[in-house]
Amino acid sequence: MIRIKRFARYVGVFIAVTALIFLLGRAAGHFGRALPLVGGAEIGVIRINGVILHSEKTIRQIRTLASDPEVKAILLRINSPGGAVVPSQDIYEEVLKARKKGKIVVSSIGTVGASGAYYIASASDFIMASSGSLTGSIGVIMELAEVKDLLDKIGVHSEVVKSGKMKDVGSPFRPMTADEKAYMKSLLDNIHQQFILAVSKGRHLSVDKIDPLADGRVFTGEMAFRYHLVDGIGDYRDALRKAATMAHLKVIPAIREFHKKGVLNSLISSKVSTLLGGGLGESTGFWSILPGSKI
Repeated sequence: MIRIKRFARYVGVFIAVTALIFLLGRAAGHFGRALPLVGGAEIGVIRINGVILHSEKTIRQIRTLASDPEVKAILLRINSPGGAVVPSQDIYEEVLKARKKGKIVVSSIGTVGASGAYYIASASDFIMASSGSLTGSIGVIMELAEVKDLLDKIGVHSEVVKSGKMKDVGSPFRPMTADEKAYMKSLLDNIHQQFILAVSKGRHLSVDKIDPLADGRVFTGEMAFRYHLVDGIGDYRDALRKAATMAHLKVIPAIREFHKKGVLNSLISSKVSTLLGGGLGESTGFWSILPGSKI
């Protein structure tokens, strides 16, 4: 009988402690705080810097934050001129998936968030840019070099055997024909239209409103706000406040960021990636979609 009472006392203490931890966690979340061992609320920050060539790391970070109940909002801090087409599209889609899971996603554009970087930002619930930020650049470009005259001067000639007339389109060893230029233009036009539709969907604006702005121009944050390409003018801290407000938090909560690699680790990882990419024939740079195409 004594043992039963002692066991019941232990169970009661366990339930009381568990309830206390639960209540502390709910209170911390309500007031935008995270407490050790208890939890609470956090804003996860993902940084998108430099030319966008790959999407795996950013997608992994978004999924990690989207699946964590303590993360109430995700902030994308963007400093990028854009990059390859498919990585930008993949990250855009992952942002939409995070929003479908109930996460607030805010993009904060720093010095530049243009082209493919703006493509990604357009999937957010809210875009914050500084008044002097450079953004927009809704367009697609392909740059191809033609070196036939140079090779002729040094006596180097190229022989091509192909099964279809378009198989070596864009070759640097000869000028493109009119048909090839029209074909390449049609590809770029298709990607451009995908870009416009993605911005229209993400920004909840009609295609008719996006079309006049989608000629590749960049805009300052102030101009972009006037054209409804961004939602607010402010810096990184303002974006954090907006994310907290949209997540119904009283104050800016704890910030979760992903640790950067050390210098030695980054150098080794970069070298290994280069070797593997070259050895396995992986497409790199702007060749991820088409030779020289980028957004």
